[in-house]
Amino acid sequence: MPKLYNYQGKRFDIKNIMGIMSKDENGNIMPIQNKDGHLEDNTGQRVNERGYTVDRNGNIIDPSNQRVLWLAKHLKNGEFPKIFPYTKFNIKQIQGEFDLDPLGNPILQRDANGYPVDNKGRRVNARGYLINLRGDIVDKNGKLMFEAVVLDAEGDIPQVFRTGLLKSDTASSLSRLMSEIVRN
Repeated sequence: MPKLYNYQGKRFDIKNIMGIMSKDENGNIMPIQNKDGHLEDNTGQRVNERGYTVDRNGNIIDPSNQRVLWLAKHLKNGEFPKIFPYTKFNIKQIQGEFDLDPLGNPILQRDANGYPVDNKGRRVNARGYLINLRGDIVDKNGKLMFEAVVLDAEGDIPQVFRTGLLKSDTASSLSRLMSEIVRN
């Protein structure tokens, strides 16, 4: 399996974060529940329900260096988004239409309720990304792209999607990726 990216754009190998566990006759992993009720692999390393090594806060870590790769709040049912080097993403699909100030920041208007909107009257956040009523980032078709929980304090999308590490795509690949995560 090729290396993956986390939200910060750091590459990692999935085999480095998988615990060592026995499997049942159907191939499903069998973590061990310790006396404190936590899941562990066969070596005593704490794991989550998907078998990924985690710290005491449920963040997925690389056990060789204890580096946090995924925050617990970014996981769906213990699973992290699979962002491959060939994952396609086009930032233009989630940006509103607006003018930019001399520093490159969006010049946003306000609707009657005081919410920022783009030139077409669509709700956006302070960074100019299209949003729904919950503050999740959506694409131009209104399809969920990033839940608000994965945005940074300024409302920006994860770094890996801003740095140009991923291939550009006019289709909604991230939306398909997120839908796949929810299905699994």
